[in-house]
Amino acid sequence: MTEYKDYNALVHDINLADITSSMHNADILRQLLDDDPDWNKSLYILENEIDGEDNDEFIVGAGDDLGWLGYFIGRSEVIEVLEVQYLPEEREQVDAFMWGIIQNQSIKRLSIKTDIGDQGFENLGRFLRNNNALASLRFVNFHVGRECAHDVAMALEQCRHDSLRSFDLESSNDEDTFSEIAEALRFQSQLDRLHFDCNNIGRDGCVALANTLRRWQSSNLQCLTLSNNNIDDLGLEALVEGMTNCSNLETVHLCDNRSITAAGIRSISPLLQSETCSLKFIMLQRINFGDEGAIALADGLRGNKSLSRLVFAPISAGVTDVGWSAFSKLLCDTSSINNTYLSNHTLEWVGSLFYDDSDTPPDVRRYLLWNKDQRIDAAICKILTTHDHFDMKPFFRWKLKFLPVMVAWFQRAREAGLAGLNHSLGSKKLSSMYDFVRGMPMLVVGGNQGQEKTRRRSRKRRLNGEAK
Repeated sequence: MTEYKDYNALVHDINLADITSSMHNADILRQLLDDDPDWNKSLYILENEIDGEDNDEFIVGAGDDLGWLGYFIGRSEVIEVLEVQYLPEEREQVDAFMWGIIQNQSIKRLSIKTDIGDQGFENLGRFLRNNNALASLRFVNFHVGRECAHDVAMALEQCRHDSLRSFDLESSNDEDTFSEIAEALRFQSQLDRLHFDCNNIGRDGCVALANTLRRWQSSNLQCLTLSNNNIDDLGLEALVEGMTNCSNLETVHLCDNRSITAAGIRSISPLLQSETCSLKFIMLQRINFGDEGAIALADGLRGNKSLSRLVFAPISAGVTDVGWSAFSKLLCDTSSINNTYLSNHTLEWVGSLFYDDSDTPPDVRRYLLWNKDQRIDAAICKILTTHDHFDMKPFFRWKLKFLPVMVAWFQRAREAGLAGLNHSLGSKKLSSMYDFVRGMPMLVVGGNQGQEKTRRRSRKRRLNGEAK
């Protein structure tokens, strides 16, 4: 095991200028040492300055002792954000830095964008075991080979605090190494965000991640991003089995997984139709699933009460009028009033990102706008605009009990206030009531006669009471 300086014994005699390459870096150490209340509580370790020498940027240069930097971070009680974008190639410097931060208990967000080596990851594991404030952990933009993936997995297994809510692994590894990291997440069911873009996890990685999601007894996961990961139909099918266990999942990103076809899209249906589905947002940009995939999505969304945004690029997805027709029927099934009422009134956006709906047909656009407008009743608007005549026969079984329901419904329709419809409400109301009464005249007559008999009996009882 590497031996490190006794920083606690040396700190009282240290000259900050002697262990830094610039006055700027010395000032940062001084802020860490003093827990300066005016500091913004963030520190970025860089090779080159980004935009001037900000007081949160430590620019690593010759003469900087990173062991001391790690030590001051470790003892700080105010630093909350640490982003390590660069560390020099000298392993002793890196190991000493990572050893130093072990004792920190205030960091809430840690981002590592450079390889910290085997010993560095071992020290990271100690940090994760010790820090119970960490909410976000990110590994971004450096290659994670098989050995490094093992180190990351071992470090994750040291983290058993409920504070960790977000884990990112981006542009870092390949299919052969992701599975072990996904397996290590089995103890992290408190996570509400997993971000795995651009990792080429492939089918095996999907299976490993799905197994982890299935094992979570009580999942808090709300957001899962898996864009550009070489996921195919079978991989997506495996993922859906895991995601179905995540009853709090609201957002899923699957963009740029170009091996997914309509068959893979069809496998999403069980998730969308699950009684515990809470999905609100699905992104499928740059996936060519065609009309068959669009029809599968529309079929899967029948009865779904949670999804409000479905994003894909219609042209690159290969969706034609056939696919849009399926979405139109999903949003407003005009085959009967009842089917219109049972249509999807939850979806608010279908199509391109950034709210460009130029590729969306006018009827679909109109239905989506009604769904989105909280001031109106979308179901009523769809019924009134797509049905000129209301067939009363299905309501005969309710007999006269249906009349006040009908009157109340037309009143709600008037209160919906949809421009251009109020002028026709009166005539539709009268014609519907007429058709209902005409369809069951004996019941109406009998009802009137029954009411007259009741009135005569009441009058007779009253007169008898007065005579006594």
